Amino acid sequence: MSKVSIANRALALLGENKITSLTDETQAAKAINNVYKDSLKSILSECCWSFAKKRIMLNMLTTKPAWGGGNYFQLPADMVAIFKATTDKYELEADKLITDEKEIGILYTYFNDDDSRYSPSFVDAFSCRLAYDVCYDLTNNKSKQDDLLSLYSGHFLPIAKSKNARDNLRGNEIKDNAWIDAIYGGVNG
Repeated sequence: MSKVSIANRALALLGENKITSLTDETQAAKAINNVYKDSLKSILSECCWSFAKKRIMLNMLTTKPAWGGGNYFQLPADMVAIFKATTDKYELEADKLITDEKEIGILYTYFNDDDSRYSPSFVDAFSCRLAYDVCYDLTNNKSKQDDLLSLYSGHFLPIAKSKNARDNLRGNEIKDNAWIDAIYGGVNG
């Protein structure tokens, strides 16, 4: 997979001609090139994608908030969205996180623009999102744009999220325990 092939899948959804490069001098290439990065950030923020997640402990800054107490921690420059933290008591402020904790770790989605790492279902969803984002510029057709949004949010994105969730569950199978055995008549019941 490549950025151009993702762009061409989006253009195919619109009935537009293929491009050979995002820097082609065509209206389609210019439209795709203008929104590609923002569209990618948008879909990356939708889910904790297995190919774009990191866990880190944040660095506490020496600067303190002007009021309200707490500690500042520097957020990663490549962060798109936080999906889990070692505490629920925090707030985001610009490129910093504020909490009363002395240390905090986060699970976050980072801006991964390495298209070779994307799953096929993510590519399908991203192509549709990209088509939606350039649709009106290229077709001047609001109805078609609305149809693409429905296709994205009602079909492609749920499938991609579902497959991603299954990938994230591998190795975390539910194991029997005494409580389950007691209810269902297992060895402890």
